[in-house]
Amino acid sequence: MNDTTLAALFALLTAAIGGPVSVIIRRGQAYGNATTGVLIGLIVSLPLLYGATALLWDPDWWDIDRFGWFVALGLVGPSLGRVFMYQSVHHLGVARAIPLIATLPLTTAVAAFGLLGERPGPYIWAGTLLVVAGCIGITMKGRAGADWDRRFLWYPLLSVTGFTAGNILRKVGLNANPSVIFGVTVTYTSSVVFLFLLRRFLPPTHRPDLSWGNKWGFYGVCGLCNTVTFMSRFAATRFGDLTIVAPIFGTSALFALLASWIFLRDLERITWPVAAGAVMIMFGGALVAWRVL
Repeated sequence: MNDTTLAALFALLTAAIGGPVSVIIRRGQAYGNATTGVLIGLIVSLPLLYGATALLWDPDWWDIDRFGWFVALGLVGPSLGRVFMYQSVHHLGVARAIPLIATLPLTTAVAAFGLLGERPGPYIWAGTLLVVAGCIGITMKGRAGADWDRRFLWYPLLSVTGFTAGNILRKVGLNANPSVIFGVTVTYTSSVVFLFLLRRFLPPTHRPDLSWGNKWGFYGVCGLCNTVTFMSRFAATRFGDLTIVAPIFGTSALFALLASWIFLRDLERITWPVAAGAVMIMFGGALVAWRVL
């Protein structure tokens, strides 16, 4: 199995796990805000990551040129990107928020083209544009649309901005140090520190609340699942170009919509425009996967 195939499989695993996790986020909003959810998820995962890092420790890792990129990643990826993703799910619902965030493949491809010198072929670009077209289609609010407010569309846009910057930093960091465990551990630690510093600048309703309660159950499980997803995303990025794995990441929208249809029927509906957009996303991801596999 070559590196490109391995990258595509890790990317598909990321999408398959990451999409349904949004269902847990949607259910958990009754117990805590987005910042609380992200911070709990990071805290729950850190002991496991520290243990794994200690077990696999390599002295060469302790070099600012090797881990500085992961520190920067922690400021924009799991922190800002994930906080705004949670806000998007809370205010727009899974059926609209996650596919909107799936525009990430195009922003990542453009950034990788301009900053990393990646040159994807026409099939990759076509698949990426199909994913984005599906995302644009589902933002059209018709009479049958679920209840949502366009004023909150800036949440997924900020999430995409944070995740795009994170994708670039992740690729550069892995080129300097290919250890997935170490990269995730440093990134998570940086994110926790950043969110604690950020909390004093947030309005009271958006500050993290770490008091014991049901939110630790909801967001703890969500955080562990996100950690598995995050590690898989690291592995995919390590073995393949961003322009190849990012569109496959975007198919998480399809898995999210399927989970939403099964588990969130009491909170939101999947309309025909949303379903059509999801199909376009699926075909776009399939086109990229077919080209690399």
